[in-house]
Formats: sequence, C-alpha cells, structure tokens
Amino acid sequence: MAPNTHLVEWQTSQIIKYLFDDDDDIALRKIDAGLEVDGPPGSEDGHFDPVIIGEKLRSVADSFNDDVRFKAVLKDLKQAAGQEAIEAAFSHGVEAIIQSQVCEKAEVALEVQLIKASVAFGLYVWKSSPELKNKVQSAMNAFLNRRVGPWVTQQGGWV
Repeated sequence: MAPNTHLVEWQTSQIIKYLFDDDDDIALRKIDAGLEVDGPPGSEDGHFDPVIIGEKLRSVADSFNDDVRFKAVLKDLKQAAGQEAIEAAFSHGVEAIIQSQVCEKAEVALEVQLIKASVAFGLYVWKSSPELKNKVQSAMNAFLNRRVGPWVTQQGGWV
C-alpha cells in the first residue's frame, strides 16, 4: 500500500525523534529494534525503520560538520530562537547551505539535498546549542514535512 501524507509525516517525526535522541536512548533503540512499534493506521508495513534511516542520515550529517556556512547560519538561528522565528530561520539556513551545493551536485535530486542539509544543519545546531534541541526538532519536522513530504510520499515513504 502506498503511503499517505499522514503516514509520511508520522515517519518523519519518528526519524527526527531518533536523530535527536541522547546516546543512551540510541543504544536502547538499537537493542529494541526488533520489537514492534505502534504507529498510525496504515503503518503496518514492516519495512520502515527509523533507526536504520536515522543512522544513514546521521552519517551524512557528520560529513557536513566542518562546513563554514553552518557557523554563520547558526548565529542567525540563535537570534531567531530568541524571537520565536526559528522555523523561518531554519528554512533560511538550509536554503543557504544547499545553494552552492546545487551547482556542485546537480545530479542529486533537490529533495535529497534538502534532506541531507536539513538533517546535517539540525544536528549541528543541536550539538552546538543543546538548549535549542526542542525548537530545532520542531523546525526540522515542519521543514521536512513542508518541503519534501510530498516527494517522500511519491517515492513510497521513507523506506
């Protein structure tokens, strides 16, 4: 069965929840990976595993950590957090990061670049400013659902 928007949004939230888990929570999730997890109606497809997808995204994100653009947009994001405009600042930061990469990696779909950049930027912000964890998690979830959710649905979900 093809995923619907609601299912993809739920999958996205589970992946982001995993990405922002502490190291102890990650270890427990890896141990519990064989257990069944309750999900929304229509999520009985056993192929979705936020731990596997999150690990792949985390490894991609780690490769971005030395990008100087992250430091510049982090400053803007911190200012926006104080002004409660974090979703817009997060979107702006991701767009700024991928702008130069679109030319460099034109063979990679824009949606894939948005996913990689948003995960990398979100994790970088969290590690640099742990106090922003919940705000960044929420902003990343909204960004991914808005910008790549329909594309992920068309691709058959996060599987």
